[in-house]
Formats: sequence, C-alpha cells, structure tokens
Amino acid sequence: MANIKMLLPFFFIMLGLMPIAAASYISIQSAVTATDNKTTIKVTNLGDEAAYNVQLSLDINNKKITSNAKRQLGVGESFEWTAPLGFKSKNPGKYPIILTTNYEDANSYPFSAISVSTFDYKEAAVSDIAAAMSNTQLSDKGVLGLKIKNTGESAKDATIRLIIPKELTADKDKVSIKIPPKSEMAIEFEIEKFSALAGSSYAVFAVIEYDEDGRHYTSMANGIVKVFEKKNIFTNQNLLITLLTILTIVFIYFQFKKKSSKEDGK
Repeated sequence: MANIKMLLPFFFIMLGLMPIAAASYISIQSAVTATDNKTTIKVTNLGDEAAYNVQLSLDINNKKITSNAKRQLGVGESFEWTAPLGFKSKNPGKYPIILTTNYEDANSYPFSAISVSTFDYKEAAVSDIAAAMSNTQLSDKGVLGLKIKNTGESAKDATIRLIIPKELTADKDKVSIKIPPKSEMAIEFEIEKFSALAGSSYAVFAVIEYDEDGRHYTSMANGIVKVFEKKNIFTNQNLLITLLTILTIVFIYFQFKKKSSKEDGK
C-alpha cells in the first residue's frame, strides 16, 4: 500500500503534463446584396473569439474594391460595408461577385474567408450548366474534384475559375473547356497547404461562365477543404501515455514478485 501511495504523485504529474486543447475559433458568415449601382456586404463573427483588422475585398469582373479595416469584430458582432457597383459589360446576364474577408486572430495570425454569389446585370439568365464539387481533407496536398453537366442542346465554350483562400495553393486557377451538349465532364485541381492551420476548414468555389446568344451565364459549385495534422505516433501525449503504461506494468510486476517471494519464504 505504501508503494501505491508513493506512485500516486508521479501518476498525477504525468496527467498534468498531457496537453489540453482549447476550442476557441473564429467563424465568419457573409451576406452580399447587389443592385444596379451598389453592393452591400454584411459579415458576422459567429465564433467564440474576436477577429481583428477585418477588411473586405470585392472582385467583380476582375475589378477589385477594398474596404477600410475594422479594428475588432467581437463575438456576434457584424460589419457592414456598402460599395459602388459601377459594373458595365457588353452582354446582359448573370455575373459572379467574389468576396474575400481578411482578418487576424488575437495572435495576429492572418486568415481569409471566401464567399461567391451572383447578380443579374440588366436581365436574368439561367445557365444550362450544373456543377458539383467534392469536399476533401489534406495534411499537405490533396485533390478537389469538379463535375460539370451541360443540360443544353448546344456545346458551351466555358471558363472555369477556382476560387480559394490565400492559405491554399492550386496547380491551376483557370481552365477553358468546350462541353458537348447533353454531356458531363470531370476536372481535378491539385491543391496544397500554404499557410493553412491544422484543424481549420476552408470554403472553396468553382465559377463556370460562358456567353451565348448575346447573354452571359454563370454557374458555381462549392466545397470544403479540411486541414488535419499528420499523425505521428511519437507525439508528446502518446509518449507520456506509453511511459505511464510501462511504469504501471512494471510496478504491478514487482508487486506480484514481492508478494510471491514472501509466500515462498513462509
């Protein structure tokens, strides 16, 4: 019994050395409303810690507009920004709006969040192209799969843009393809971690555009890239657990050995 009492302090020290994970996170929700002459953006922090130096950037037909930075966006707090649309194009139809929300955490580590929506310029246009993107997980590198279906009666000369946050890198971000009528195609994008943190999830988008009969058409698909830490059996936590298990087995062995010796000596 005395030996067990001597071992207990060591047991609790080992437990105390095991790391405890914190669950704090920042989650940015965005909403974009576009009219003929202005765009209104509202971003809300749905996480459980504040975001800092929040700055919004709009990309409309390769024309970029950037807001002033908001020093702090608290938990549950929203940030609204209205920017002039000033959009002009030869063809009416549906066009994409790409919103990038840049922010930092309390340690000044930079993050970005992507959101893509569409707006109708002069008149609505319903695309014949449907698209679906797969989700993926990676520790260093991975593959994003995109399926495209042309439901129309004519071939489409389309441009595909991959929209990803700055924490990820892709082997290509723009592809031009010809999609035959009533057909499907599959495209893969190779992506890798640049500055993404393990445990983070990033929204990614594919924007598919084409012109036909004097109108512009846009379709889009979205997916999630989850970044995980590569498993290593020699992590500090696993090492501590292994050492504790070994010491416990050794202790039990010697206890039985000592007890057997006493019984043999009787």
